Amino acid sequence: MRVVFVIPYFYPALGYGGTPRLAYDAARALTQRGHQVTVLTTDAGGEARIPNDVTERIHRNGLDGIQVCFYKNLSNRLAYRHRVFFPPGFFIDIRRRLVESHILHIHDLRSFLSVASHFAARSLGIPYVLSPHGGLQRFGKKSAKLFFDRAWGKAILRDTSALCAISPLEEHEAALLGINRQRVYPFPPAIDRDLYKRLPSRGEFASRWGLQRQRIVLFLGRLHWIKGADLLIEAFSLLKETPDAHLVIAGPDDGAEHQLKTLVKERGLEKQVTFTGFLDDTQKLKALVDSDVVVVPSRHEGFSLTILEAMACETPVILTSACELGTWIQERPSLTSFCSGDTEDLAQKLKTTLTLDWERKMMIESRNFVLKEFSSDALAARAEQLYQSLI
Repeated sequence: MRVVFVIPYFYPALGYGGTPRLAYDAARALTQRGHQVTVLTTDAGGEARIPNDVTERIHRNGLDGIQVCFYKNLSNRLAYRHRVFFPPGFFIDIRRRLVESHILHIHDLRSFLSVASHFAARSLGIPYVLSPHGGLQRFGKKSAKLFFDRAWGKAILRDTSALCAISPLEEHEAALLGINRQRVYPFPPAIDRDLYKRLPSRGEFASRWGLQRQRIVLFLGRLHWIKGADLLIEAFSLLKETPDAHLVIAGPDDGAEHQLKTLVKERGLEKQVTFTGFLDDTQKLKALVDSDVVVVPSRHEGFSLTILEAMACETPVILTSACELGTWIQERPSLTSFCSGDTEDLAQKLKTTLTLDWERKMMIESRNFVLKEFSSDALAARAEQLYQSLI
């Protein structure tokens, strides 16, 4: 099959969170299964554009067998700070790029790339699949999102051949928006199994940050209000009986870093909290292996990739109740939930988790489950089957 992905940001722009990572892993796995995958994206790289020499090298040589075309945004500031991606070259090129493709997969609902792709696919009679990646609800910038939905979003949702829901919660949200359940397909996140086959030795991350004799509580994600790192800081400040606990906040700034650092100072936690910034794959693995618990405190969450990453590293997880996994992951001792927004409940769960002596066998079982059921190859097989049914 000839498959086209459209996504506003793509590898190496992993600072935008799990979406570019999921799209990259899916595209690579589909390529390994013999399909021709082309990714159309922008040069958004975070605070700065992806350097020209990097985009040109990837365009010339491909990326793990994937053909990637980067289009220059009119303004990288608009792209990074306001998520307004406007690449004029893409709008000129999109119809030509789709002419010989079998299927289009749009990653992200509310972008001008999605609008142009929708019109091009409809005019060419090419089926398209939509992955909102947890973005169906209008959290933040509600007025702008409402305007977008009325102008273009409803039509994009109406005409999609299939909507890939990243969680049971997103399945429910799609139903509320009037999407026929027959067009909604479970499409959970996945991880690259090869990346987790050999885990790094314990202690490397702790040594790097001077945390050798600390019990590490890890937050891993974008520093944005919706991700709830402030709730974790508040809960952590209540841990009076665990003086050796240390909170590590790892992730790129997405508008909340200053407020989070101010909160840490107000709570007198400067010596107990470390901000690392963005961690690449190698650094992230070392952090996950050295952590005693990983916390996902989001105010709203589809299916956090961090859950899978932590379990694959045999690290227990405390998860917000705002993330509804349904039956996708059976209840496991290593996966605990707390009441979303309740910092006292989170503090109690932290205290309990940090004092438990986790059985090695139990953690290995969780790791093997994730590597089998949520591998990128398993996700690609699911996508392959879906694409073929639509073609």
